[in-house]
Amino acid sequence: MRRIGMMLSLAVMGLSGCVAERAEPIEPTESGVTINESAEETSSKDIPVTTDKEVFGSMIEDVPKGTVRLVDAVTAQYTLQYTDGTSERPSRDGVIYETVIDDLGLIAIKLPNRDDSFGVFNYSRDEEWGLHGIQNFTIPEAAEKVRHGLDLPEEELFVANFEMSQLERPVEMWTLYDETQCITILVTDASSVADGELIDRRDDSNERYRLNQPEGNGLFYVDQGKLIVVTGNVSEEVLLDLSDSLPEAWSVDFPMN
Repeated sequence: MRRIGMMLSLAVMGLSGCVAERAEPIEPTESGVTINESAEETSSKDIPVTTDKEVFGSMIEDVPKGTVRLVDAVTAQYTLQYTDGTSERPSRDGVIYETVIDDLGLIAIKLPNRDDSFGVFNYSRDEEWGLHGIQNFTIPEAAEKVRHGLDLPEEELFVANFEMSQLERPVEMWTLYDETQCITILVTDASSVADGELIDRRDDSNERYRLNQPEGNGLFYVDQGKLIVVTGNVSEEVLLDLSDSLPEAWSVDFPMN
């Protein structure tokens, strides 16, 4: 089994400036997995961890052959390493949402080193699941929430943007989150989309399709040749209101108004 060790400090993911500004494309690591962290480095001595252990790095292994569930993939292949030589994997109980559509997979899961840290893992599947990108989040006291301009109960949330342009099917996603919720908006080419269950609504002009997922809620729709996926640990009604407030897929301001 292939093992790849990578230095990885868990850093602040909140954006402190204008959310319309996009970060430069992030280069993949030697493993082929793109890791997105904050541009602001946080000293490890300033990060209180629930395990009382300092994070040294992470290790990514191959997904075991025949793995079906994303939770089984991420808990088998992702390991946090500590400076005392011990290591720890995410727990199955820590899943925030788990989404699969067509050959794409997204899973958000709490990380084991502290209560307010989690990761969003982006997968695709041919015969087996392959990990392409990781967003690491820590909810710090000093981070600033931003006004996102979308139809959500909270007017301000932490927002992080992530782009994987090196993939055959490029993916860009935004995660909006706070201490209790995590919502991800993913955009990619609608080259092929699995059938979904049409959500029955009063207004049929905005067709949305329900994703049947084991954790959280999710929906998708197609706009101007783009597949838009909206998923998170909130109600379907919240996701519907959010999706209706998104601008057109080709808007320069997508997804923020």
